[in-house]
Amino acid sequence: MAAKVNFLRKPWFTFFIFPVALGLVAAGIALLINPQLGERFGDQLYTSNKEITSYSYAVARASPSVVNIYVSRLNQDYTGISTETGEITTSASGVIMSPNGYIITNYHVIPSLNEPNRAVWVQTMDGKLRQAFIVGYDRRTDIAVLKINAQNLQAIPIDQNYTPRVGDVVLAIGNPNNLGLTVTHGIISATARTGSGLLTREMMNIREGLQDLIQTDAPINSGNSGGALVNTNGDLVGINTASFNNHRYGTYGIGFAIPTKLVVRVMHEILLHGRVIRGYLGISDENAELIANNNVNGVLVRYVDPLGPAAIAHIQEGDIIVQVDQKRIHNVRELIDVISSTSPGTELNITVERQGRRYIYPVTLAEDRPNID
Repeated sequence: MAAKVNFLRKPWFTFFIFPVALGLVAAGIALLINPQLGERFGDQLYTSNKEITSYSYAVARASPSVVNIYVSRLNQDYTGISTETGEITTSASGVIMSPNGYIITNYHVIPSLNEPNRAVWVQTMDGKLRQAFIVGYDRRTDIAVLKINAQNLQAIPIDQNYTPRVGDVVLAIGNPNNLGLTVTHGIISATARTGSGLLTREMMNIREGLQDLIQTDAPINSGNSGGALVNTNGDLVGINTASFNNHRYGTYGIGFAIPTKLVVRVMHEILLHGRVIRGYLGISDENAELIANNNVNGVLVRYVDPLGPAAIAHIQEGDIIVQVDQKRIHNVRELIDVISSTSPGTELNITVERQGRRYIYPVTLAEDRPNID
């Protein structure tokens, strides 16, 4: 009996075994009285070890820089929105690029020069609506630069070292169908897509495909145009520009964005010169009846601007451009890069193949002027 009493007085029994046993008894009684306590306790044990996948950090970091864009008619003296026909004619999205009010959106969003009775308005995340002024635009890349009278705005984060990769998770942030700030997500499906099929006939020449687009399956709905495509860190990946959603043929999940590096470069050109200055050759590898032939090792000329530099230099339809100066040309992408990066007025020696023979033509590039209506 004395041995048993001594056992109960052991420190490890007093401070460990006895409290645990007492707790188990109390827990058993509690479960008998309220069995739901056990279910809730089990749920807590299960969820405490589960990680919740969330993109809230990226959204919180990027969304304050995404704005709503509206186009509406002005009153007769152009001082404000028309009270009679002041309805919104276009709703879209934009991205704040600098704290002092420079904003990027799509060219196809803004009113054309022959619509002086329309104005662009920007609504920031705090709900303030401000009139925006069109600084400049570039039809080739579907980019427009706006300016609002505001300071200390939150510019979109940009990581200069980030390179988009197929498979990266991305979020599309914008104002689809004027619902307000909306986030959708997907992955980058492809990079370096050309603009084939996205541009109208009037914009097709050697400049076609300039966008070098990012393809994504993140839903880009009507009104997302000009909005931000960001990665899971909230850094800008590109500006949403178009979507192929063909209900008739069941085509979904094909959207496009203009890469950040191209957006920044075009914006700087517009702020510096009022436009983007590029060389113009005046040919296309497509025409109204024929599509591009990707099997040609070079660029098959299928259309020549009759007033362009190529025509003046006697380059003809059916020629295959295989070299510019010392650079070998394998496809239209390489030719676009050379021509667009060369200043107007520069003379280039263009080598073509014609009926099995090679000819070299000196061509003086003109300036690409797509913005002239």
